[in-house]
Amino acid sequence: MTETADPRADLYSSLQTDGQQLAVQLVRLLHRMSERSGMNPTDFQCYTLLRVAGSMTPGEIADSLCLSTGSVTGVIDRMEAHGLVERTPHPLDRRKVAVRLVTGAEQLATSTAVGMRDTMTAMHEDYSVDELKVIVGWVNRVNDTLEGLIAQRSPRRSG
Repeated sequence: MTETADPRADLYSSLQTDGQQLAVQLVRLLHRMSERSGMNPTDFQCYTLLRVAGSMTPGEIADSLCLSTGSVTGVIDRMEAHGLVERTPHPLDRRKVAVRLVTGAEQLATSTAVGMRDTMTAMHEDYSVDELKVIVGWVNRVNDTLEGLIAQRSPRRSG
């Protein structure tokens, strides 16, 4: 990092660059975990989404993963064939179906992320509880900010 007269601007620049590197590393990790699971990256991404978000409609999955509803049908079919998800009646709208992980499907995450919890715990050992609270707060704010950016629809490019 080259220092300028504005240390805040330098730090923001580092956050931006390092954040982009983090995003790339997370995508690479997702792909590695999908290999370990025996699933393709899109199916594993759907699995991870359902682990985090819980029950979702196929339309919500399609919107979250930027896929067509037809593609999501294929993803759900494959995951269902592997015994990971089930389709159930939507609790609020009988015209819709909900997709959720079956009991025990969470175990797949454990086998695809061997050693991750221990590694991440060790990485944070030197932080105080107060510092960890700041980090958790920051991550929550980043997630909220990203949700807001994701919710913004941009016009589709033609051609």
